[in-house]
Amino acid sequence: MPDEAQKLVSDFGLTPKVEDAILAALKEQNTPKITSLIMPMHPSDQAQILNRTSHSQCEELLRLVGEKLDPEAITFLDDEVRQQAFDVLGSDIYARLLPSLDSDDMAHIAAELKPDDLEHVLEAMPLENRVEVKQALSYPDETAGRMMQREKIAVPPFWDVRQTIDYVRSLSFDKEDFYSVIITDPNYHPIGEVRFDKLIRADLNKKISEMMEIDMHLIPAMIDQEDVANLFRRYAMVSACVVDEDGMLLGIITIDDVVHIIDEEAEEDLMALAGVSDSSLRLSIVQMFKGRSRWLLANLGTAIIASMVIGIFDSTLNQLIALAILMPIVASMGGNAGTQTVTVVVRAIALNGLTPKLIWPFALKEVAVGFLNGIIFAALSAIIVIIWFADIYIAAVIAVAMIINLSVAALSGVLIPYGLHRIGIDPAISSTVFLTTLTDIVGFFVFLGLAAWFLI
Repeated sequence: MPDEAQKLVSDFGLTPKVEDAILAALKEQNTPKITSLIMPMHPSDQAQILNRTSHSQCEELLRLVGEKLDPEAITFLDDEVRQQAFDVLGSDIYARLLPSLDSDDMAHIAAELKPDDLEHVLEAMPLENRVEVKQALSYPDETAGRMMQREKIAVPPFWDVRQTIDYVRSLSFDKEDFYSVIITDPNYHPIGEVRFDKLIRADLNKKISEMMEIDMHLIPAMIDQEDVANLFRRYAMVSACVVDEDGMLLGIITIDDVVHIIDEEAEEDLMALAGVSDSSLRLSIVQMFKGRSRWLLANLGTAIIASMVIGIFDSTLNQLIALAILMPIVASMGGNAGTQTVTVVVRAIALNGLTPKLIWPFALKEVAVGFLNGIIFAALSAIIVIIWFADIYIAAVIAVAMIINLSVAALSGVLIPYGLHRIGIDPAISSTVFLTTLTDIVGFFVFLGLAAWFLI
């Protein structure tokens, strides 16, 4: 491969030019060129080319260069691509690649394997790594115990700086990230920590106990990963100790793991708000159909309920065709206003920022905002109706209905997700279905009810 192309890969990773060159080489079955293009890449770029290609292209790439990929590239693969990689490479190659990863990444990938595949991989792995994986899998999914790395640097408090630095240098850890040295008591309970930047600048004869920070945030192994991310965000941590129910040190969690969790949780909430189960572009038609049809079915049911409300006022609609033209405006505005509130509330719930003491003050604030928006858009709607239909009474009806529906939408946007959260239902998944139904019903009922009362 020319030096210029090699430099392009090393400097910019997976550019469109490099991607086209890889696909062209794949079409020609030019394995040496594919290897020379992919191997200099960062592991995330190696994974990205596999994620972007079609199923058949991905399989061919894995057959040609799969064994030569950086083991860390496996951690960046999409779930279905990672399963495809296992199917192509086999358990023996996987068992050889996984021990090269951090213990937390190794456990994460092993947990995604099918039971029979996992058993084959464990049998082929070295005993030490096999024990690490089994220990990690003994904790529930999406907990601190599952996501922590078991490698840590712990020393007793009576050591001095010289002993500690010599000990750190003697360790064989070559791929894990460490930000501090943990100080433990004789029972292996964390009692303090010393950041590496502070350690290397300290007097070599100074005792570790004299310089350790005792204000530590210890994370129970069974805590949910989303709560872990919230702790890191709240206290601006870069690493934290994970302990068992007796307070004994088990491992550590570092900021790179938390960033991954934040991205994962944010993606899940975003997909759930839209009623989509998976964001992958490689899902089959059947998988996409199954993931979305149940939410469309739920929306169909709620739409029927809203239509039944309209049916109550069929005689009113027969007399004033303008009402049929205008009534979607009120319902649509309420739905959009409520969705804005739901988005804010779901995020606040995810960050543990909406407590029982804050719910009613926050709800009143949202209702006030909804009411003010209602006044503004009621005036605009009334002006449009007067210009359009030259009917001041219909303009007054739509104005009042707009104010009521936007205020109700704001209140519902707070209470619906909070109520779902309190009864143990994920508000990101279910809130919009209930909200749109309520705003449609209220919008149609208020608008048509006022019209029937004042105009007919």
